[in-house]
Amino acid sequence: MLGGSVAILVILALTRPLPGLNVSRAEPQSIAVFEPKMIQLPRQWAGYGTVRALDSADVPARVGAVVVEVAPISKVGTAVTAGQFLVQLDDQDFRRVLDLSNQQLAAIDAQLSSLIVEETGLEARAKLAKEDVALVRADEKRVRDAVESGAAAQREIDRARQMTLVADRAELLLREALNQIVPKRAALFAQNEIQKTIRENAQKNVDRCRITSPIAGILQRFDLELGENVISGQVVARVVDVGSVEISIRMPASARGSVRVGDPVVIEVVGQIPRIARAIIARIEPEDDPIERTMAVYVEMRQATDSVDRLSPGEFVEALVESPDTTARTVIPRRSMRADRVLEFVDGTLRSRPIVVSHSYKGAIDSSGVSDVEWIVLKEPLAEGTMLAVDGGRTIAPGARVQPKHSAPKAEASKASDASPAEVGAAIR
Repeated sequence: MLGGSVAILVILALTRPLPGLNVSRAEPQSIAVFEPKMIQLPRQWAGYGTVRALDSADVPARVGAVVVEVAPISKVGTAVTAGQFLVQLDDQDFRRVLDLSNQQLAAIDAQLSSLIVEETGLEARAKLAKEDVALVRADEKRVRDAVESGAAAQREIDRARQMTLVADRAELLLREALNQIVPKRAALFAQNEIQKTIRENAQKNVDRCRITSPIAGILQRFDLELGENVISGQVVARVVDVGSVEISIRMPASARGSVRVGDPVVIEVVGQIPRIARAIIARIEPEDDPIERTMAVYVEMRQATDSVDRLSPGEFVEALVESPDTTARTVIPRRSMRADRVLEFVDGTLRSRPIVVSHSYKGAIDSSGVSDVEWIVLKEPLAEGTMLAVDGGRTIAPGARVQPKHSAPKAEASKASDASPAEVGAAIR
């Protein structure tokens, strides 16, 4: 039974039907290829940052008082100019101090005028007293001469001496009174300066009761109501000038050797409607962040405050910094690469070839012959005449026979009237 079973198996195997052979050769698949070129492109560095207003101001109350008036424009989001009236505080107490100081200054001026009159009178009286002293001294001398000659008695000398002492005492009192004028004037001048300072401070406090915008911009915050009591130093409003903004862009620290002040920057705000702005680098931070391994560059921009596309302070943006590069390098579309390899067309077949990426580039390259905007720049150049598949992600096994179809730029593809719609669409893609 076992031998019979083996015999039956052999007979069945030898008599099995065989499938027919298709001797016709399969047609090669058509794919788009291109020849990479050596192109000199600027080096691009990607970064991220936040928009900040260059000019902004917190508006404080510089005196403590009660709010008596609020300007109609004092609303969040309203555009204001420099010096625009916002709030009026109660200034009656400061005005009373100002009036009192003015009265004190008037009284001091009157005292100074009276002192001038007094000084003039004392000087005149002192001059007369001096002459009187000279006369009584001369008279005393004559009396002494008469006594010596026997023409007068001793009591006449005593009387003359007494008159001289009276005259000297009167002159001395006048001189003391005259000497007191200088310190009195100095004291009045000091009081005058003190009152001027008090008046100046009172006037400043009166002026400070009228709160205005220090800069032109848009009201970001306003926190006052009628009848509210504010204290000195309390921030009552914030004004932001959106016409001048600054962006601190964090980018890889390896870019420090390439980027320079004045390099162009493309700024993009990603959203439902992407917004693009262009600027240049204004400043570069001297130190790197050792933890994040990043550096910071600063961009300053002027923009129209009423533009719907303007950058708003606080927005997060993406930035692309372009630094000059004098070296021509091989550039291929990003879609040609897959897992650091490309498909090279050689002798009618595709071969997988490894590549080393230097960096990426974003933007249209008219001289490339391909209408892509995402590119890979290779570290090592490819040999001249190398043909690569435009789409490296296609499921074509290396070694497969293909029919090359040269890629054409968008403009040329649109003129190819003898090509089919499918071929034209493939070339554009």
